Amino acid sequence: MKGKSNLINIISARVLLSFSYGFLNILLSLYLHYIGYSFLQIGLILGTAIIINAVLAFLLSMFADHYGRKIVLIVLFVLFAISASLFLYTKDVILLSILSGLGGFTGSGGGPIGSGGPFGAIQTALITEFTERKDFSRILSIASVLGMLASSAGAFLVDGAEIAKINVYSLFYLAGILGIIGAAISLMLTDNKIRSKHLLPKVSWKNIIKLSIPTIPNGIGGGFVAPIFSLWFHLKFGLTSGQIGIIFGLSNLFTILMMYILPRFVTPSKELKTIIGTRIFSSVALILMAFTPLLLLTTALFVLRNGMQMGAIPIRQSFSMGIVDESERATSSGTTSMVRTGFSSISPPIAGNIISMNIDYPPLIGGVITMVDPFLYYFLFRKSFGQKR
Repeated sequence: MKGKSNLINIISARVLLSFSYGFLNILLSLYLHYIGYSFLQIGLILGTAIIINAVLAFLLSMFADHYGRKIVLIVLFVLFAISASLFLYTKDVILLSILSGLGGFTGSGGGPIGSGGPFGAIQTALITEFTERKDFSRILSIASVLGMLASSAGAFLVDGAEIAKINVYSLFYLAGILGIIGAAISLMLTDNKIRSKHLLPKVSWKNIIKLSIPTIPNGIGGGFVAPIFSLWFHLKFGLTSGQIGIIFGLSNLFTILMMYILPRFVTPSKELKTIIGTRIFSSVALILMAFTPLLLLTTALFVLRNGMQMGAIPIRQSFSMGIVDESERATSSGTTSMVRTGFSSISPPIAGNIISMNIDYPPLIGGVITMVDPFLYYFLFRKSFGQKR
């Protein structure tokens, strides 16, 4: 019963975070464009913010495993609340980068379901504390589905605010309030006293390194499009923030469907094959987005790409959590998140520069680079194909 109540609290706080990311990740690049920054400057701000969030993920995930996941999660929610509440009060490049990085709203860094960054690392590790190994994928799927529903609601909220003639950027204040509520919910979590004896991983470091390597092309390629997707749709098709919110919301709903279906058919022995297959599909869809001038077809490819890429996140989390020691799970997630987001920081400044030359270059380059990711998974873990774990 105690385990169930803790899972409810973890997932509830995650839902509030996902709801906030649902509108923050749409509004971020649009807001920076609105207050007058060039595409290159926007890329530099987002790139710097991603680096900050990556370092935060690595350091705080280690602290969480060594000193306690509950207290670090509470600190993260407080940082998120402060960052969101103060974001509209400055136009200073450095301050905007710091606030965006600390809050995790980097266009993609925290992820609409809290799967990336320090939040994702610690929340995922906490969920596995109260879950049997055979149920990892299913429970993580439930958490992700609920988070994605909340993210969809957050995306649709942008359109609702626009229709109601409310300043959409005032939603940053709403995110601040939800961050405080998330911290209060996290206060109620039970501390199982699971601790790593060392600050740096000692038991599972080899698997942590192997899990981190495929995230390099994933981060670099994803960095070309994920932080600027809302701005990309605006520039290519002239869409408003509300219309973009509808596209993002539909994408989230399809991702929910994939998150619900995949874990119910994928056993631990098939997790690796599923990761590889879905990532190949998503890379191809991203490449095809560069070649279609039609909004409807581009939207369909965007929805399919996100659904396959993000729909398999619970399976990827289950796979990675299953091959590392339980005392180092947050560190493992934090390390892979740091590598992925750290390398993704290279791309936004480049994408911001080349988007002014050709609007189709970011998805084309991003898709080609991310195609390396699934092949690295196969090369590094091919001995695990079909094995029961």
